Amino acid sequence: MYKQQARVEGRKTGSQILMLRLKVPAGGEFSAALWNAICEASDRFADGSLRLTTRQGVQFHHVAPAKLGELVRFLKQDYPRRDQEISTLGACGDDNRNTMCGVADDLDPELPLASRELAFRIASELAPQSSAYYQIFLTDELGRIEQALEPEEPLYGPQYLPRKFKVGIAHPRDNSVDLLTQDVGFLPVVENGAVARQYDLYSGGGLGTTHGMPHTRALLGLYLGRVPREQVVDATRAILILQKENGERKDRRLARWKYTIRRLGVDAVRAALRERFELDLRDADPQPLPPNRFFHGWHEQHGGKLFLGIPVANGRVRDADGVSLRSAVGEIASELDAGVRVTGNQDLVIAHIPAERRDWVDALLERRGVPPAESVSTFRRQAFGCPALPTCGLAMTHAEHAIPGLADAVEQAGLGDVDVVLRMAGCPNHCSRPPSAEIGITGYGKNAHMIRVGGSREGTRLAEVLYEKVGSEQLVPVLTGLLRAIRDHNPDGLPPGDFLQQTPPEKLREWVGVQE
Repeated sequence: MYKQQARVEGRKTGSQILMLRLKVPAGGEFSAALWNAICEASDRFADGSLRLTTRQGVQFHHVAPAKLGELVRFLKQDYPRRDQEISTLGACGDDNRNTMCGVADDLDPELPLASRELAFRIASELAPQSSAYYQIFLTDELGRIEQALEPEEPLYGPQYLPRKFKVGIAHPRDNSVDLLTQDVGFLPVVENGAVARQYDLYSGGGLGTTHGMPHTRALLGLYLGRVPREQVVDATRAILILQKENGERKDRRLARWKYTIRRLGVDAVRAALRERFELDLRDADPQPLPPNRFFHGWHEQHGGKLFLGIPVANGRVRDADGVSLRSAVGEIASELDAGVRVTGNQDLVIAHIPAERRDWVDALLERRGVPPAESVSTFRRQAFGCPALPTCGLAMTHAEHAIPGLADAVEQAGLGDVDVVLRMAGCPNHCSRPPSAEIGITGYGKNAHMIRVGGSREGTRLAEVLYEKVGSEQLVPVLTGLLRAIRDHNPDGLPPGDFLQQTPPEKLREWVGVQE
């Protein structure tokens, strides 16, 4: 939960609003009942929209403070037809945040896995255990709570962690969890075409920085070795404990595990995992990381059914402006007993669709005004931003609200089909992960932005700063100039991130026609 400042036309109104986040491990699988529950909650207590996040969670925006307790109780207790628990516990704060996992982990027809089970276990075993949450939000009229009093945190202790802690599990064919940006990341090992019961372990990633403080850095995770599947949860817990014991607690800017692991030294961390925590951490050559996949459109699913990836503009699911996406998803889930999942790219996947009902789904989406993925330009589908202004209290600029206009300009310039990943954030916390994108835009003061280029689709290389600061009025010429360069000056057909990384910055600025 975050307190935010309500704004009208960019000006603070003095009214307070809240953002409430749902913890949805692995992007969940919302049944029709559960999807309808969160939609009802949004109508009753928020602004009627569901905001998907880059950590596969769901946010309610514009929650009135007076409705907070009622919303939490509704989600936790008051929806009798739900078939799985939904909760806000641990979705924010200095604890383990939403545990990510490849959205098609068990759906992939060529390589179905069971990593989602590990993500659920990590989320459960690393969740806060104190009864304080229940005492605040979930007492009945007599002050009774639904769980036994637990005054202390057996894992986190009285101080919790120095900062938030993030975990993700990729799939050998999909890195939409952006594995190397996690505090702890796992990649299943494939040997001779089959999945071994081993996971490559990475640790120490994170993209948040502070403008003007070069000692704060975006960093990618370091390879620690290989652990058996049976020790994935134990390895995660062990690293969390090392961070709790050794993390910086005086300066929150340097409190993330990405700084702690480098201060302790990778060899010392490996030794602690092996000796103190008795993990079977093996030296090995890491598997190649796969690209980030969007899964837009129809796909075959393991077992013979289909799944459908729906691009969601900046993760905002609602019924508005002639597009009834929120209702359409609920109708499909209800009619077909389908499951709804959130991706790491702020999109939706609807799983378990019988092949013979594909035409019915397409017709329903058309009636509800939801365009098929192939009719949306590549640029628009692969560009997304964080909520930023006007709600986020940390944001310096717009992101979600800016991208539609940027996409319009790109399409008007005839560049909509350029295959590039763009991410935009309103501040250097980088919730939408611009530093690992092929083109990344970060808010830098009022109406100013930092432009990075050259991240890899696999998430193995960070983008580099091309423009330290450009005004909002220069975003369109910079962006269209970069896309023209990718289209017109890349005869070898390099992936866009590789092309932007290998081209000298001065040459890119010359082609773009914008100087700082």
